[in-house]
Amino acid sequence: MKKETKSLIAILATIVIFLLIFTRIDINSVIEELSKANLFYLAVSVIPMIFAIIIQSQRWQQILRSMGYAIPYFKCLHILMASFPLTSVTPSKAGDVIRGYYLRKEINPTRTIGSVLTERIFDLSVLILFSSIGIIVYGRYEFLFVILMSLLILGVIILILSLTSRFTMKKSIKDKVDNVTHSMRLLLKQKKVLLSILVSSILIWLLAIVQTLCFFYALDIEIPTIFIIGNIPIAIFIGMIPISLGGMGTRDAAIVILFSDYGTPSQLLSIGLIFSFFRYWLLAFVGIPFMKRMI
Repeated sequence: MKKETKSLIAILATIVIFLLIFTRIDINSVIEELSKANLFYLAVSVIPMIFAIIIQSQRWQQILRSMGYAIPYFKCLHILMASFPLTSVTPSKAGDVIRGYYLRKEINPTRTIGSVLTERIFDLSVLILFSSIGIIVYGRYEFLFVILMSLLILGVIILILSLTSRFTMKKSIKDKVDNVTHSMRLLLKQKKVLLSILVSSILIWLLAIVQTLCFFYALDIEIPTIFIIGNIPIAIFIGMIPISLGGMGTRDAAIVILFSDYGTPSQLLSIGLIFSFFRYWLLAFVGIPFMKRMI
């Protein structure tokens, strides 16, 4: 399926999901909630996001270094920023593969894509961990099937990556598969680097949780921090399912369900929209100048 077709399907899916949501939640109430948002907390929410980007760039640089490529930190940061506009209009941040194009002069694009896939495996692992804690502690068993299926898929991916060299296939295909799986196979042999990248991944998602806490404060919603730590990863995780643009709609619906004891549906939907704006559309806008320089 062509990328344009996938993006079109994601756009249509996003529209349909929001149409369904707004049949149950009054759009005027959502607009009213957004208009009352505390600008101070919204401004503060940018700080953890900046630190997360800094750590994410360092994490990617470390993955590339483990593959034998010494890419300067600021180039990694520049390329990461340049990828944001595309990741905002593709399901499940699939646009991140554009990094392979940006770095094509230094590294084989399929190897760069493999490094991005490695990042996604770590992100998915951390979210599964956090989501599992939330499910167990707060009894959110209605989401257990999604987590178990994702855990199974993750296990299969890691198994394939570790055993791919034993498969029999055409040389041209095998070379591409080897390049994509190169970073993960090397990391599995470098335990200290593996641990360092895992710690970085945990920090990145903890900062995402802190940012989300600021969103709740911005709408004057009193909520225990531990409850956010246990539940927002579930919503973020569901938003990673490749259905809509940047997880919009699916993540919003999850937030409305998960936090229903702490806010009205219009308040919680507003949280979801603020989340999408700051973590996707704002980053896409800021990333446009970086993208123009890379093209």
